Amino acid sequence: MTCLIGIIVSAALTTNFGWVLFDLVDHYISSYIVIGVGLMQCISVGWLFEKETTAAVSKGHADSVKWLALIFWSGTVSMCFYANFGFKDAKEWGIIIIFLVSLIALYVSFSVSKLKFRSWYHEIVLCGVDKLAMSITSLSNEDGSRSNWMLAFELYFGICIKFINPAALLWLLCENLEADMSDPYSGQPEMMQIYSSVIVFITLALIFAPMFVCDYPEMFEHNVDLEFNADNVFALKLRGGHLPASKSMRMPH
Repeated sequence: MTCLIGIIVSAALTTNFGWVLFDLVDHYISSYIVIGVGLMQCISVGWLFEKETTAAVSKGHADSVKWLALIFWSGTVSMCFYANFGFKDAKEWGIIIIFLVSLIALYVSFSVSKLKFRSWYHEIVLCGVDKLAMSITSLSNEDGSRSNWMLAFELYFGICIKFINPAALLWLLCENLEADMSDPYSGQPEMMQIYSSVIVFITLALIFAPMFVCDYPEMFEHNVDLEFNADNVFALKLRGGHLPASKSMRMPH
């Protein structure tokens, strides 16, 4: 079915106006779908993954996660919109305000968490992304030990995925939308814009439909939980505990 739809949709690109249609479709897919998918990946990994388990640890964890997300996303979404649609001639102020709001979000999150800084940093600020970063860095040392360079990589990975990339991608979405609304891309007539948007919506359907069709989790041959165990061990050490021998970190092959 997917191949059949692809053949039908692609056939429109072989017509006399196929090159213009292809140019429009390429513009809209790269300007919205590709950026949108990247934004959703950042949100899934940085803000949804491990959110519930972290919030369940304590009330301080729950409040800290909530206020960090609330303040950061309120400021980021509003500034990305108003900087591109409201004060376009001074949009650099939007970037400055997003940065300041992010600092405020971090400060409020730390204040309500009642945690030590290291615990707050790893469990709240890098919630979700730290687990993925450690699953990558832990592959370097077979004995499960930690190297100094790992902290730098995990900081870079976590901050980019959770804060910088979402803000940049959302900014690009608003900027592209404002540009297309002010001046339709390549000066093509409205009918061509409509034809190209149909293909874009079909592409969206092909991306999102499988999310609702599949009703069972993907089965892996290896134990996925073991790949994320490095973060569990590290977080437990920060709290002064230790894992039982049966649950100690084992490296996946």
